[in-house]
Order: sequence, then C-alpha cells, then structure tokens
Amino acid sequence: MLEQITPLWPIFTRVKQTGKPLVLATLVNTSGSSYKKAGAMMLIEADGSTHGLISGGCLEADVAMHSKGVFANGNAVLLDYDMSDDSIFGLGAGCDGHLKIVLQLLKDDYLPFSALNPLNEQDRPLSLTINSIKSAHFPIGAFSIKQNDGLIESHPNIHQHLQHTKALNYLPAPRIVICGAGIDVYPLVMMAKQLFWHVTVLDHRPARLQLAPLNEAATLVVPLAELTTSLKPLRFDAAIIMTHNLDFDAKYMHYFAASEVPWIGLLGPQQRRDKVLKAANLSLHEINHRLKAPVGLDIGGHMPEQIAVSIIAQLQQYFLKP
Repeated sequence: MLEQITPLWPIFTRVKQTGKPLVLATLVNTSGSSYKKAGAMMLIEADGSTHGLISGGCLEADVAMHSKGVFANGNAVLLDYDMSDDSIFGLGAGCDGHLKIVLQLLKDDYLPFSALNPLNEQDRPLSLTINSIKSAHFPIGAFSIKQNDGLIESHPNIHQHLQHTKALNYLPAPRIVICGAGIDVYPLVMMAKQLFWHVTVLDHRPARLQLAPLNEAATLVVPLAELTTSLKPLRFDAAIIMTHNLDFDAKYMHYFAASEVPWIGLLGPQQRRDKVLKAANLSLHEINHRLKAPVGLDIGGHMPEQIAVSIIAQLQQYFLKP
C-alpha cells in the first residue's frame, strides 16, 4: 500500500521544505461499495490544492472545503459520507458505500504522514491507527504508529486506547528484478514504474542499461560469474528472466532458484522452459511452486506491450493475493 503514498511524497517534501502546514485526509473506514479502501490518503495545501484520491473524484472538492476549518483552528475532524443516496452531491456517482475520513493538520514533524516513507530501501512495514471517535481522553486524529519494534504515539497510552480500532497497514511497494535489457523490457519497466513498484534491471552488458527508459529504473551491471556476491544483499519479491539467450537465462535461473525470491517468471514456451531448467541443472518439480513459465497471463497478443500487460497483470494478481 505504500505505493499509494509514492506520488504524494514529492508534494510532501516540497511543502515541508517551506515549513508550511498541510492537511492530511485519511480514509479510516469504509463499508459497502467504495472506489478507494481504508488507508487511502490525500494531501491538501492551504490554497485548497489537493493531491491524491480518497474516492473516485466525487468527494475530494468537498473534503478540501472542510480542510479550511482544520487549517484555521488546527483541530482534526471526522467526515462521515453516506453515498447510498448519490443525489447528495449531485454527481450520480453510483457508489453506495459509507466512508469515514479524518482530516488532521500536519506541521512541525508532519506525523503521521512523515512516517510513511515509500522510497526504495527506506520503506518499512507499519501499522497506523487513527482515532475517529471523540472522547474525554483523546481527540479525533490522535494516532499510534507501530513499525518493527518501535511505537510512536501522538498522546500517551493512545495505542492501548485504540487496540480495538482497525489499524491501517502499509506494506512496502513490490520490488521486482528484470533479467535482460532487450527492447521488450522497455514497456514492462514503464508499466511497473507507473504502478510505483521498485524496479531493478539486471544485465551483464553495460551499454544495454544506458538507454531510456531503462536508466529510469535502478540498473545493475553484473557479470554472470558474480551474481551471488552482487545480488545477495538485495531483496526482491519477484524476478523476471527474459534475456532471449538460453545460457544466460539458465544462469539467472540457477541463481534465483537458490535464492529466497518467492516468484520467478521465465519468458518463452514450455519447451524452452525445459531447456533452460536442464541447462540450469534444475528439475521442474523442485521449483514448480515458484516458477511461472511461460510468464504472464494468457490474454493473447504478441507485441512487447501486450506481453508486458500480461506479466504486470500476473504480478498484480500475485501481490494482491490474500
């Protein structure tokens, strides 16, 4: 879910550098049909500019209007939208969900938003719990952040108070590595970056990695003989092997089969898969639960862009599995 924060992060860092406040709108609870789910966030600047979505676009302007009061007095508020009557906003949105959104002022340390760093190698899993019920002890917007073994509380004992409130869980964006830097890798990289995944392109040929859009991703020039020493410190959630060379594919397959990468995709038909596995001294039985070969959902098409769509769709399906 941290990939949802990625497009907001440049806005946040820009405004933070000026020392100006922001209002954070957080979708804390949904029931029924809704375009966005709990955990979605939107940043609002003092001039009313909004960044991000907490609905399909039908609530953002109204939320921005409510943020004026938060900027004025600094007090967090809860907005309660019942969309079952879509005539309320005169938009005919069609969603019949019930949404609860907390607006809170960000300044000074800009918590809780500043804890959700989505940048590669700086992102960490965390749980954010925001109080949406005003009480004599804790105001709306009081929060706790649990990250690894650390705990950040806006108010003493708020974490204990919110123990029965559903936490918003933010996981790092997927990290994928693509082995090979051919022309067909270009659309795959661009689509993955559009989803704000962390993308690394791996090849043993430096010139291949200098071309856009590959140079927009993290690129590694790694001699095949040095795969273990070069890649061991790096963590990947999925590897896609598509060098179009049997021997190179086999060497990459040998490395990733011995690694902890849980999902391995191999481009090409089953007959080629068997040749790659044989050259890598692997049996299908020992890697079948991790291997997707041919990689990509069977949606038809032979163009690089169509193949990229099929691979991205298969990965998205995997990353969002329960």
